[in-house]
This record gives sequence, structure tokens and C-alpha cells, in this order.
Amino acid sequence: MHRILIVTLGGTICSAVENKDTIKLRTAPDKKLFEAMKGRNELSYMTPILYSSENADEEYFRKALSAIVAECEKDKPDGILILHGTDSMAYFAQLAVRVLSYINIPILITGSKLPMDDVHSDAARNVSYAMGLLGAACEGKTGANTFGVIYSDDMMEDTVFIHANRVTDANFTGDFGKFAGKPQLTTLKEKEAKAYLESPVKRILTIPDVPGFAFDAVDIEKIDAILIEGYHSGTASTRGLPELVRRAGEKGVKSYLGPVHKSKVLYESTRELIKAGAEPLYDMPFEGCWAEVLIR
Repeated sequence: MHRILIVTLGGTICSAVENKDTIKLRTAPDKKLFEAMKGRNELSYMTPILYSSENADEEYFRKALSAIVAECEKDKPDGILILHGTDSMAYFAQLAVRVLSYINIPILITGSKLPMDDVHSDAARNVSYAMGLLGAACEGKTGANTFGVIYSDDMMEDTVFIHANRVTDANFTGDFGKFAGKPQLTTLKEKEAKAYLESPVKRILTIPDVPGFAFDAVDIEKIDAILIEGYHSGTASTRGLPELVRRAGEKGVKSYLGPVHKSKVLYESTRELIKAGAEPLYDMPFEGCWAEVLIR
């Protein structure tokens, strides 16, 4: 028998339809669902914080991860299933795999596209798949690095596992993408992870890869770091971005650029930003780049 910790953090899987027209966050799901799927496993439950996925930020994530660390030290589960909203699940997963990997137990994260009380919800299917995979991982039937996201892929008509360092943000239907190749990953040791969780929350200015960002409107005094999202062909290097990177560097604010494919051949725009002082984050999805900036 293995001991599985169920952590409910919110999102659609912890929501219900109110007045037949609004999906609203509620309390954690009924334990009957998990008890029916536990098999030979012994389950424990915790809801350290409940939040809407679309309103999540680093502070919410830290509170959740800190509570999981504390529970693992006290109760020492064999595996963990985390329920999270799909809107920000990729960001949570990318941070979690960097902070929690030192615990060295199987950890899965799942959610649902529809509330659990909807007859068409994929919640039960995702939870069932996750529970089965956790059981197999605890018995050593899968790889030791069972740390990832479970979701129902409508196009594939299947339930899918993606390792946490490969997961990218979900599209509007709630289907996640997978970063190609072998993405880079920094995992923290126990002391490093706890130091991060106890450090001040970092204020990151994220510059998306869209035309016309108002670089001259940025107040560097209010940010701790800049993360520039790269286009496939580099990113914008005219109309103020290199100047912003240089100005930030003069104020001691570090700039990062990602994703960047590690190659001898780079676009001129990418080289311009690196020359201005932006540190490239090689071969990882943007959600991973965001997590990397937080833990540095």
C-alpha cells in the first residue's frame, strides 16, 4: 500500500456552474471521487490555498509549494496528486518541478476543462489516469522522473502525460502543448528550494512577443527583472528594446531572453539584445524561462 497526498489548489476542477451561466470557484472536490479510485493506496488530503487559475501569481504558487514541502516533511507521502486550474497550470508545473524535485517522489498535476459536476467533464478521467500512473510509479513500474501534467487531449481522444519541464501553456480548449527536443531544467536542492520559498516575491516584467510594446513606458524602479519572450526568428531589437535592457542593467535589473535555440547561428535581433545585456535562456519553453527567472 502506498500513501498518496491529494492537494487541491483550485481552478475549474474545483469550481461549479452558478445560476446556469457562471463558473465560480468553490471548495475542494468531493473526496468520494478519489476514494473510488484509490485502489490499494491510502489517501490524505490538503487544501493549503484555493485560487482561480486565471488570477494566480507567484505568491499563490509559493504558498502552495511551501505547504506541500511542509506536509512532505511531516507526513512523508509516497506520491502527490495536485489539482490545479488549466489557465496557469504550465507555469505552476514549470516552477513546481524546479522547486519540488529534490523530494524525489512521483508528483502529478491535473485539472479539468469543465467543472466536475458537469456530465461532460474530463475531471474523473484525468484523476483516474493520474491515480493509476501514481500507483505504477510508486511500485517502480515507471521512470523515477514521474513529475508532470495529466490532461485529456480532444484531438488525440486520449489522456496524456507530459513531463513538467516540457509542458507549455494550454490553448483555449484546455489542451496543452509539448516543447520539442530536450528542454533544459534547473532543479533546486533542498536548501536552495527552501531559500527560494522564503525569499521576497520577485516582480518580473514580462514582455510578450507582440509588435508595438511601449518600452519607453516601463518604470524600472518598480521591477526586479525583465523577461523578454522571443519570436521564432529572434525578437524585436529596434524601437527601444535594447535601450530598455541597457537602462535596466545600469539600474542593476537583470534582463533575460527566451526561448532561444542554442546554436552558432543566431538572428541579428537576438544578438542585439544579448549585446545589450539580455541573458539568453536556451532550449526551454517560455513557461520554463519564467520559472528559471524566479529561482535565480
